[in-house]
Amino acid sequence: MLPQTTHSSERVGQSVVPQYLKRALRVSLMDFDFALAQMVQLCFAPQAVFRASKHRKLTKNHWFRDDPAFVVLQVVFLVFATAGYLVCFRVPLGSVPRYVLWEVLVHFLLFSMCTATVLWYVCNKYLLARGLSHSTRQEVEWLHAFDIHCNAFFPLFLLLYVGQYILLPVLLRDSLIPRVLANSLWASAFAYYAYITFIGYLELPILSHQEVFLYPIAVIAVLLVLSVFLPFNATAALLGLYFPGV
Repeated sequence: MLPQTTHSSERVGQSVVPQYLKRALRVSLMDFDFALAQMVQLCFAPQAVFRASKHRKLTKNHWFRDDPAFVVLQVVFLVFATAGYLVCFRVPLGSVPRYVLWEVLVHFLLFSMCTATVLWYVCNKYLLARGLSHSTRQEVEWLHAFDIHCNAFFPLFLLLYVGQYILLPVLLRDSLIPRVLANSLWASAFAYYAYITFIGYLELPILSHQEVFLYPIAVIAVLLVLSVFLPFNATAALLGLYFPGV
């Protein structure tokens, strides 16, 4: 069961997740144009996406997106990107459904829910600002934690699915420069993921010490430097797991 989203109204908090899932099955209720605009903003002005959450808090008394169009579009893009890799590596037709279901259900949806749950718990357990005067306890909503992860995942998707696909003829070469390029691509993707996560939680006035979400960038930078001296290519290593023989 997904964690319940906390609002000032308990009744609303208990019903938002079922409503969100029902709306994901009704295309006519989703605003795909707005979702696409937010995807573009995440690449060039991510702060604008999270400022919209402040408007939702003022008008609807919650921070999260109640329109699942963003997630639905991400799933569609993920299916097409996965299909591109399957064609590139000549995966047998009978194995296609397994790869697509793994990417959508496990790699994206399950991993997203797990990540959102961990960060939701950490925020509410350790990062809530003390001394705030509210009539009711204020907490990070689980669906907003899910939103923040999905927002951070989209630029990572562009770099590690689309950008990497375009650069495959270069990145898979066995020499120093392709190795550095591949590892830099992965480092940039995860560093930007951490940055957008930081921005997302920074917008929440009920939290403190959000800078902890930037700490992984230092670890990523160290690993990138070390990778220059090690015979490790992140692109070749991961694709070798998915497609043996790469």
